[in-house]
Amino acid sequence: MNSTNGFNLITLLMISIFFMPIITGILNPISKNRVINSIMAIFNSMKFVLGTLLAFYFIGIIFSSTKNGFLTFLDQSMPPAAEFVARYQHDIVAYVITFFILMSVLFFLLELLAIPITRHVLIPLSLRLSTLLEAKRPITRRIFGGLWQLPRSAFMIFVLAILLNFYTNFINNPDAGEYINASKAYQTVQKTMLQPILNAELVKSVPTLVSEAFKKAAEDYTPANSDSTGDPNYWKLPAIKYFNGMTIDEAVLSNTAIDETAQRIVGNETDDRKKAELLYHWVRKNIKYDQAKAVIVLKNPSKVNSGSIITYQERTGVCFDYSCLYVSMCRAVDIKVRLVSGLGYSGTEWGEHVWNQIYDTAAEKWINVDPTFGNSGYNYFDNDDFSDTHRYDVVQAEW
Repeated sequence: MNSTNGFNLITLLMISIFFMPIITGILNPISKNRVINSIMAIFNSMKFVLGTLLAFYFIGIIFSSTKNGFLTFLDQSMPPAAEFVARYQHDIVAYVITFFILMSVLFFLLELLAIPITRHVLIPLSLRLSTLLEAKRPITRRIFGGLWQLPRSAFMIFVLAILLNFYTNFINNPDAGEYINASKAYQTVQKTMLQPILNAELVKSVPTLVSEAFKKAAEDYTPANSDSTGDPNYWKLPAIKYFNGMTIDEAVLSNTAIDETAQRIVGNETDDRKKAELLYHWVRKNIKYDQAKAVIVLKNPSKVNSGSIITYQERTGVCFDYSCLYVSMCRAVDIKVRLVSGLGYSGTEWGEHVWNQIYDTAAEKWINVDPTFGNSGYNYFDNDDFSDTHRYDVVQAEW
């Protein structure tokens, strides 16, 4: 996908959307009613966001089974209530009903708290501000009308950035993802607005709270590296559990076609880092993420075929397949490589994930590589914010 006359169309779209409300504000001078409505709209939006986040927070407390959690408190003070919560702890219907009850109560309380704020602060502030503006010249009111639209412009750009981020992460179109990420405007918004918010622990915890209602975490996680729950990797699953009883060495077995493809890709390049990056780009662009297989893996991993050879032949796979094929290709051109398991943040939730590390001989260090996430078009080859979306890494094997 190419830009028109060297100009990125995503950048053009973002610039246009940003300035549309501002131009509208300049053409329509600000009035008393617009001032009041705008301030109240902002205040109501803040109440909605706060009420929703608080509902998620209290849901996490109520349905938490951790030691010294709310369930333990109930068990000590009100055993029948504790038994009721424990019985429906993993029932999504109970979760949803409780969530909406909490939201209703919280919204009611917030509305009560908002009455004095609205009456004694927001309305007097709106009236004073509108009176000051009406005394100004029309040109001043027009300028202020444009500036008044800046929050709306920022919000619209933020929503567009979220949609673009969703597209690059969940729609399997590497070329489009790469084109979107090539937009300087999108990159600016992503780094200054999107990443700080999406990487905030509170935001990351919201989908985790929801997903916990669908599964019993205690049955899904088993100790891997330690017998102590104090170890952050205590509950981490070995990557090979999901893949048809296949050992990692069996999964990374190569063949002549894979080896020759890897050698052709790197050509005459001799630098290990550059060779590894060339292979990373080939894998991320040529292997399509298999959503259907991912669903099957979660339900019954024994029903899927995994590993380098099947992935290369069918050009589809899940994260384990991407990483196995990348290992096979690196080994074919004498690059030291690892297969790593841990948690990956997809943009909506944390989940079990597999990626790679390669050894940069010039820099004398291991660097992170994620060809699966790279399929989105965003760079996951030794990028600076790799740790924002990957954690609890466990090296499963090294070659």
